[in-house]
Amino acid sequence: MRSASTNSISSTRPEASSPIRAIAELAEDLPKLVYVKRPAPDKDPRLAAMLDGIRQDARVSYRTFGAAEELRGMVRDDIALLLSERFAAPAPPPDPDPDLATVPAPASPILGRDEEIDRLEKLLRDPGVRLVTLTGPGGVGKTRLATELAVMLADAYPDGVRFVELSTVTTTDLVGAALAQELGLHTTASRPPIDDVQSYLRNRTLLLVIDNFEQVAEAAPVISTLLAAAPGVTALVTSRAALRLTGEHTVEVLPLPLPDPDSDYSDARTGAVRLFVDRARAANRDFALTPENTQAVIEICRRLDGLPLAIELAAAKVRVLPPPALLERLRKGIGALTGGARDLPVRQRTLRNTIAWSHDLLTHDQQRLFCHLGAFAGGFDLAAVESVFGPAAVDTLDVLVESSLVTQDVRESEPRFRMLDSIREYALDRLRDSGLWHPAHVAVAGYFLALAERLEPLLGIDPAALEGLEIEHDNLNASMNWFIDERDYQRAIRMGWALWVFWWLHGHVEESARYMYQIAAEARDLSDEATAFLLIGTGATAFVSGDTERAERDLTRAEQLLRTFGDDGNRALATGVLGTIAMRRGHYARARELLEETRLLGANSNTDWVRSLYYSRMGIISLREGDPKTAARIFREGLETARGSYDRLGTIADLYSLAVTAVTTGDLDGAEQYLRDGMTNAAEAGDRGSMAFCLEALADVCARRGRYARAVRMTAAARSLRTASTTVWLRAYVPDWPTAYGGLPALRSQLADEEFSSAWARGSEDDISSAVEFATS
Repeated sequence: MRSASTNSISSTRPEASSPIRAIAELAEDLPKLVYVKRPAPDKDPRLAAMLDGIRQDARVSYRTFGAAEELRGMVRDDIALLLSERFAAPAPPPDPDPDLATVPAPASPILGRDEEIDRLEKLLRDPGVRLVTLTGPGGVGKTRLATELAVMLADAYPDGVRFVELSTVTTTDLVGAALAQELGLHTTASRPPIDDVQSYLRNRTLLLVIDNFEQVAEAAPVISTLLAAAPGVTALVTSRAALRLTGEHTVEVLPLPLPDPDSDYSDARTGAVRLFVDRARAANRDFALTPENTQAVIEICRRLDGLPLAIELAAAKVRVLPPPALLERLRKGIGALTGGARDLPVRQRTLRNTIAWSHDLLTHDQQRLFCHLGAFAGGFDLAAVESVFGPAAVDTLDVLVESSLVTQDVRESEPRFRMLDSIREYALDRLRDSGLWHPAHVAVAGYFLALAERLEPLLGIDPAALEGLEIEHDNLNASMNWFIDERDYQRAIRMGWALWVFWWLHGHVEESARYMYQIAAEARDLSDEATAFLLIGTGATAFVSGDTERAERDLTRAEQLLRTFGDDGNRALATGVLGTIAMRRGHYARARELLEETRLLGANSNTDWVRSLYYSRMGIISLREGDPKTAARIFREGLETARGSYDRLGTIADLYSLAVTAVTTGDLDGAEQYLRDGMTNAAEAGDRGSMAFCLEALADVCARRGRYARAVRMTAAARSLRTASTTVWLRAYVPDWPTAYGGLPALRSQLADEEFSSAWARGSEDDISSAVEFATS
């Protein structure tokens, strides 16, 4: 029962405070109606203080009045309100419709999610977990995973599972009404719908699955309110962004696993491929994975980033397109993925619609950055975002990551970001439509040109610089292609000049040749300086590729141009390679002449690596002339010069060359030590090709000593580490190894089949660190 104590204060006499205080004490916790005649009394400090206290009491209705008629109306209305609240019948508890809020029956089995299901089931069965949010990009399978869990856990909750779908709700104010409607509650008109939802859930123990919360993310506190009112309820929410609520357990739903790109496809039956095959069979019951179509299916799944929705849309096309033809169409863009099942929401009937749904939830500034990020070809880091778009863009990037439109990959302590290919393609389409395509790509290409030029002086010294460029390899290629496509050949040449050491050491010589030769074929009206740099690039690339005719022609012309404007340092590079060409042809007098000129030019320009090149060339000439003692002295001078200038390339070449001279004179211990040092330097530089060179030479030393199993393992490790392109630079700068043993056939003849196979298998499994550890043990 609710009653009230009323009192009217219209006097300013001090004694008036005593009866008021007495009435207040008698009323205790009952609601109080206090009316004060305007103006409120303020002459007596004690009375004013007491009224201030009354105003702050939540149980007091404090109102002022002027005339007596106004007071009469106030009292009449307030008492009527109290009586109506007292005698109104309590609202009956909401009665849900049993046919609503049921879990949708899965139309097909879930594939490739065994680990996620096990982990989430344990999480949802934990009594201390009340809220789990599944996040991830559109089409990754959040809803399907949630429905699978709902079916599995229905018996784990006394009151079962309720499934609420919010994709049609676009206003946060309507979330309460939508929850009530989806739960089938008969709401009370006199109070907010969310109160009825709380009343319904308060005494129940159930799993509440709320699907598609991303478009009403600002209403996330509603979830906290429900969980606080209903201690027996656990919520499983799907959203493209975390709710950011206390006690929330966020689980990112990743794309389905893909086969290892370096595998032999024996692991083809990964989650993504299994899903494709299952859905393809649903479309064409005769479909089967065969040796002829397996690679195309894997490439389709990889091109679609393992996104279940995209894979299902693609698999349905096998009714009319075999996998190779489907792959060819997908190379033209994700627009081919249309025609999803009719019972899917409209936004999921094409992959573009799914991505557009997420894009449209962004603000204008967020959409702008989203589109611009599409200009990055191989991911990006925070430094790139800040440099290209300004420091403020980092906060916007955080929203895109949270919305699952950008994924984050932490490499050691440095975060790196990327877009799934399908999302990036959509971003690029929007960027093109916005009219900002050109300035966005100019900014990104300019950033990576500056990065390449900043790291270029460190490439022969700091392995981290080489690794940094390898991480950005896709972006570097995209920038080179942009400059060439835009006929900005000056910048293309600058980038090629900055990258040549990276290209050579990391086995991208074919890439270097493709760019340099294309620029040479297309560029017109270059400055003499740019022409000279381009000719050095094409000449050096031709030299390491074995085309000595083009190398000599281009480098000779480059040397002539560089002579006219006094660039001694780069003239030394040209004459050094020309001297090497003469040496290879057996023209030793001409070679010495050119190499001596190289030494003088390098001294004038204070270019240490040019002097190192001089020593290595001159030593090889002495070795070829049958004077290993002089050759060893020259190589040691070169090694001292290279180490003094932190020239890792020169160091590796001189150590290998010294090993050759040692073997020539029968000093196997010396050769082994030189090769170990060379391999260690190559490993620190991340130079797999030079490592392989040293390993193969070490294997020969072991074979000379009768350590055949050790030689087999090193040979296998070397062959797994090297490719033709990774070994090309060192092969061009060192003397040939004087192999005296019979190679692999001779090794095989010295070992039993089982021993040979075991050693070969161990070597094939070695990586850089284990190969170095074994070779130096």
